[in-house]
Amino acid sequence: VNPATTCLQMLSPPPRGLYVHGDVGVGKSMLADLFYSVCDDGYNHETEGGQQDGDESTSTVVFEPLRRSRMRRHFNEFMLETHQEIHRYKQEHPRSDPIPHVAAEIAKGARLLCLDEMQVLDIADAMILRRLMTLLMDLGVVVVTTSNRPPDRLYEGGINRSVFLPFIDTIKERMDVVEILIGRDYRRLVSRSVTCQQPTYIAIDETDNAQARLREWFASAGGEPRPESVPVAMGRSIHTARSNDLGVWFDFDELCNRPLGAADYIALAERFGLIIVEGVPQLGADTYNQARRFVTLVDAAYEARTALVLSSRVPMPRLFVGFDAEARPTDGDEEVAPEGSDGSNEETVVVGKGGSSSSHATTIVKAGDAEVEWSATGRVGVSLAQLSSVREVAFSFRRAESRLAEMSTWEVRR
Repeated sequence: VNPATTCLQMLSPPPRGLYVHGDVGVGKSMLADLFYSVCDDGYNHETEGGQQDGDESTSTVVFEPLRRSRMRRHFNEFMLETHQEIHRYKQEHPRSDPIPHVAAEIAKGARLLCLDEMQVLDIADAMILRRLMTLLMDLGVVVVTTSNRPPDRLYEGGINRSVFLPFIDTIKERMDVVEILIGRDYRRLVSRSVTCQQPTYIAIDETDNAQARLREWFASAGGEPRPESVPVAMGRSIHTARSNDLGVWFDFDELCNRPLGAADYIALAERFGLIIVEGVPQLGADTYNQARRFVTLVDAAYEARTALVLSSRVPMPRLFVGFDAEARPTDGDEEVAPEGSDGSNEETVVVGKGGSSSSHATTIVKAGDAEVEWSATGRVGVSLAQLSSVREVAFSFRRAESRLAEMSTWEVRR
């Protein structure tokens, strides 16, 4: 092996990354998983076989500096791990910048990073992503990600979005952006062609003895009912009152009307092969916080291949009520400043004493023809700084509907 060739290969620029976006159910995650499955955990250099001084040369030589594996994460899981590593590093090095360290640790373990369902909901994640992803690419990590949104619409309407825009430019410069244009939801097609032995969505008013159906599902997970404490990231735990060997049973309020987040739902989905949620209400603008948690639960269960059984008084087609949100200045000082008329560069900027819940700016949520004003002290506690998150939840309803349709064909994961 020529040492000069080895050195050049190690210093050569990595392949460009890939950003795949499109509507829900068009196959983005499936394509990403297929791509990931065919990638080797090392990068091999093939040499020509033959005789050298009477000795047979080695047919394959692995350059150890290049032998780095791959990493595949759902975006929520990736950000959770990133926050954990930042927290750990800051405890040991309170005055040091943790982002270069986190990037180096990821690059040390993976040359290929695949992320599914990239979404940016708040300013903290926006700032972390901007620096972390740029550093990873500088370190030679190839980033492949899927998203429901094109790059220009990431963190759309987010507070102080201008500081995030350089990362969007980085995506366009260093990744190939591909849109999947298919006008169908394959998850719904699958759900129509496969019949599950027991329904996973139980409309109480349309189902005889709904409680008995839920008990049948719970019993199918095996074992005697018992309470359990499930470990959660960063030293926490979540208590379950009704669980058995493979299943857990919650009332909706227990799971989605409490301050729980992605870490809790990921822990539950990894521990149990079946999650029952009883009494799911209709979800929309009036239940923003609960809807946000419920959608996160659906994502966590889908990623872990955990069966999700729901009961509700609302038929499945009416479970999610679509809504949208916009910010409007109320004093003429343009504290909320949209950039551009097409909304592609829309940004929420808050200045002065008002902060993120300024009395001079209001968040308007629209559900159909109705408009509801939200504020930090208003109807459901959604501040101006959460505008991007409100929009993302509204947008994610279609993804949750699509995933629930596919999950209706699943059995309990053993």
